[in-house]
Amino acid sequence: MDPIQLWNAIKQELRKSISQGFSFTNYVDTLNPLQLVENENNTVTLQLTTTYEPVASEWLDTNSSYYQAFMQAAMTATLNLTGKPTFIIPSVTYVSPTPTTLFDLPDDQESETTEYQKNTNLASEFVTQSILNPEFRFETFVSSDENREAYAVAQAVADKPGTQWNPLLIYGGVGLGKTHLMQAIGNKVLERTPNANVKFITTEDFINDFTEALRRGQKETEAFKREYRSTDLLMVDDVQFLAGKEKIQEEFFNTFNAITRENHQIVLTSDKLPKEIPGLEMRLVTRFGQGYSANITKPDLPTRVAILRNKSDLENLSIPNDVIDEIAAAVDTNVRDLEGVFNQVVGKMRFSNVPITVETARTILETMNFKRQRAITIPLIQEAVANFFNVTVQDLNGKKRNKEIVVPRQIAMYIARELTQDSLPQIGRAFGGKDHTTVMHSTEKIENAIENDSILAEQVQKIREELSNR
Repeated sequence: MDPIQLWNAIKQELRKSISQGFSFTNYVDTLNPLQLVENENNTVTLQLTTTYEPVASEWLDTNSSYYQAFMQAAMTATLNLTGKPTFIIPSVTYVSPTPTTLFDLPDDQESETTEYQKNTNLASEFVTQSILNPEFRFETFVSSDENREAYAVAQAVADKPGTQWNPLLIYGGVGLGKTHLMQAIGNKVLERTPNANVKFITTEDFINDFTEALRRGQKETEAFKREYRSTDLLMVDDVQFLAGKEKIQEEFFNTFNAITRENHQIVLTSDKLPKEIPGLEMRLVTRFGQGYSANITKPDLPTRVAILRNKSDLENLSIPNDVIDEIAAAVDTNVRDLEGVFNQVVGKMRFSNVPITVETARTILETMNFKRQRAITIPLIQEAVANFFNVTVQDLNGKKRNKEIVVPRQIAMYIARELTQDSLPQIGRAFGGKDHTTVMHSTEKIENAIENDSILAEQVQKIREELSNR
């Protein structure tokens, strides 16, 4: 088979399963067929190239929707071309783009143009390219009741960027959808205003770009500043990694001020509130807190079920509801794990021709160390702590201030903060309507005390073990 002919046939099939527009244009149309390589196991690899590094990274993930859609499309395409379906594996390689010119310019014009490009587009040579994931949209984000606030604020920012909630900080644990919600803002802004200067980066990208600019010299540093500070919408992932980097924090502070001074929008994500990040300068803590901080928490069981049903519908999969319920009940860590396990289960069922039943799903889940488990909730933590210290749950939720009650209460709050995805206000409400600052003070006090008090550390560990064995 000719690789170009094959790729065109596969693309034709992919148009049926991948949404047209941004998604297809960026993650399919940018790929160029290189060659076909026959493998020893009667499969064939179609080697493709792209000049966009994030696109190549996405295709490296065998669990991604693009990779899975390709496998199905290739089987259909080869059946149509040869009358026999062939197992085709995609292999996408990033190649650095080579600058080209459409016309041969006279020597004087060429040197003039080159000098102009050096002065105006210097940063594009080394500054990280910004590509949004087209799947990260508001329509594909399934929000739990606890995350409705973050979802609503993100939509408000997308509708009127730079007007009120600036910056928007979305914080929470790993794999809960912070990046999804942030990029949904970017995709919405670009949908409404295609020419908007929207930039999405990780904090690591910012650090690397600034370091490289400094290494290259004054002109490149100025070009870096122009590129970052001229954005209409700057989205920065994982700002907690700015901690302890004084020079980088100073540049980020100046970038932040330049963007917000022009009433342009900044959106940030972090694993915790800025004031809880050690090594973050107070001026950045203040700046990050001047807009709106929205917490994203771990999805509850109904939300996990909704996420998987939504994913099943988007990928045109016929997964029985009881199978989805089994997966949702077994994986309660975060959305990333949930979708990853879902992809593994579906892939093994599809390519092994195994019937899609609860028993089959359960077997696969067990091999991946997932099984139905009782979720650790604040009431369970309160019960465990109360039994351990021989007090009552009512004592923990009450207002008594004697040491025999205060310390267990603080330990219970500390463990709740550690083992659940509930926010500070949620934890406070569960302990008799305590203020979130009380929760923060309690968790910090126990965290600091554990380092120097081996008895306290042992008590907390025993309670953890008790909860894990329930």
